[in-house]
Amino acid sequence: MQSAKIRLSPQHIKLVTNAEWILTKNEILGHIKTVFEELYKEQLPLVQLSLLPAEVLRSGSKISRGENYLGLPWIVLDHPRHFVKGNIFAIRTLFWWGRFFSTALHISGHWQQWTAPKLAAAFPSLQNNNLHICCSGDEWVHDVTSTSYLPVTDMTQKEFEKILAVAPFVKIAAYTNIIHIENAAEMLMKQFGFFTEIFQENV
Repeated sequence: MQSAKIRLSPQHIKLVTNAEWILTKNEILGHIKTVFEELYKEQLPLVQLSLLPAEVLRSGSKISRGENYLGLPWIVLDHPRHFVKGNIFAIRTLFWWGRFFSTALHISGHWQQWTAPKLAAAFPSLQNNNLHICCSGDEWVHDVTSTSYLPVTDMTQKEFEKILAVAPFVKIAAYTNIIHIENAAEMLMKQFGFFTEIFQENV
């Protein structure tokens, strides 16, 4: 059997013969992970001020890392996180290489019912903060710029409340283009603070 030849373009050969760019990529990802660890510490007081149920808070936080979400590396901080099939409550901070940073509230089942009045009361603020919503299809789509997400500004309060009542899940997300990476930590904390503030008062 004749061995298959490796056929690469000059650009590919330039990359595959240079280890430095992979080492630099790993260094960048390590730095982002450290930033997320610091973000978690800054998030803790905001979570403690919220009125989130103990069941939601029990699992604590988790930082995950992977190499292939739609072909690109990613890092995620889930805090708080309560992933039970059909009954999810999580706030997810995401770094997606070459694309964006995002913060998303992910709810379903009885946590969606519990959250609905609070989110409905916050609807004017949701519209004023350039948020996007995903409520159908694959709930594990994280690309806020895809057609799975719609701007909250494109719907009325009545339409929004209907989504909260009947959708199988709801994800509300804010994102920051990767070109703003130097200010990303501050923006992510602002986004996280916005979501947790919704749960600081009983509705």
